[in-house]
Amino acid sequence: MTYFIYTFTGALCNYFFCVHLLPNKLTFIKRFIIFLYAFSTFYFFNRIYGQASTFITFLGITFLIYFFTNSPYLSLSCYLFGYLYTITFNYLFMWIAGFIFKMDMEALITHHLLLIAFSCVYCIFCGTTTKLIGYYFHKKLNITKYLINDHLLKAIFIDLFLLVFFYIFNFSYGERLGYNYGVIALNGIIFLLLFAITVFLMYSVYKVTMGEQAYKHRMAQFENLRVYTERLENSYGIMRKFKHDYMNILVTMSGFLKEDDIDGLKEYYGERILPISRAFTESDTKLGALSNIKNTAIKSLLSSKFVYMIEIGIKTEIELTEPINNLNMDCLDLSRILGIFLDNAMEAAIETEEKQVRFCIFYKEENLHLIIQNTALPPTYAISELCSHEISTKGENRGIGLFNVDMILKSYENTIWNTTYEEPYFTQELILIHNGS
Repeated sequence: MTYFIYTFTGALCNYFFCVHLLPNKLTFIKRFIIFLYAFSTFYFFNRIYGQASTFITFLGITFLIYFFTNSPYLSLSCYLFGYLYTITFNYLFMWIAGFIFKMDMEALITHHLLLIAFSCVYCIFCGTTTKLIGYYFHKKLNITKYLINDHLLKAIFIDLFLLVFFYIFNFSYGERLGYNYGVIALNGIIFLLLFAITVFLMYSVYKVTMGEQAYKHRMAQFENLRVYTERLENSYGIMRKFKHDYMNILVTMSGFLKEDDIDGLKEYYGERILPISRAFTESDTKLGALSNIKNTAIKSLLSSKFVYMIEIGIKTEIELTEPINNLNMDCLDLSRILGIFLDNAMEAAIETEEKQVRFCIFYKEENLHLIIQNTALPPTYAISELCSHEISTKGENRGIGLFNVDMILKSYENTIWNTTYEEPYFTQELILIHNGS
């Protein structure tokens, strides 16, 4: 009975630091498989191989997480961080228990009542603290929003994997030598220092990555604003020229009419008036609706995207009839989402015969509705799979856009995102609910 409780609580600890720290919630079946695997390996192999059986549990769960999650390297890094956390505090708890009861680890394990009490208390500690850490990681720090570089995530994963491997080797080898109070104390100090260094490095990476993301966004905003300003200057120049020529054009036209020179009027219209009318391009007419957006960063982003679409021959429709003041979302996040949606719409529309993109934004009961619709070829994946990492109809290693949108929206509780396809239109609808609604 003691052995069953010991292995059961050990499996629960593995389950807690694995599931609670993952960026995405797993289905019940996947969570049950992870727990069942951890318990089975603990129960059947611990008696035979001792602490060395941890290698079997650790490697197995690593593979399960890799196949169960959409962002494998981020999920694995969170899992490994949780493992380091629980092992470090396990040693500290054992050191404290040994100090209080004046026992080494071997004596603690053979004392059934103390072993059960220790296992249960530590299991509760792991379940509570890992839940709080997971909430802090993904709700407060929003690490899924900033840690999106695959190369960086792979480097973090390799570093944590080697550190965990060293941890397991250390206490497995220590079991063969025999645990004593001095060894436990030394290991606890070493592991605590290594864990503290790991936390510091991870936080430093997070801060640097967050700064780089903010810098890239500012540069993109400046570029969009430059394009938008340039467009306004061009339109202003055309208006000045038209205003200067307006009276002369009317006087000249009246002269042709007085002389009843219709052929001359037609020739004058073709040579002088028509070129001026062409100067007021389709983009000038359509982009005027964007003046209703009061956020300069969003307005300049949309302007640059639609100008480019018109230039490459995509038919655009912009429906924006009321002032847009409150975005109900952080400007940086909304810019990233709109950029991804519009890039996807443009790339999909250009491959079709119709080449159409429609954009609509409006308020409904203070909730902001954004709809982007484009012509597209039938998707080769189910709509529900398009948010998965590297799943895309655009080619290899290009399918992280909607996955990133999904990661951003997970940090908000006031959003509704609908994706549909009804041939030939692919539609993205994002509803940003007002906080008071």
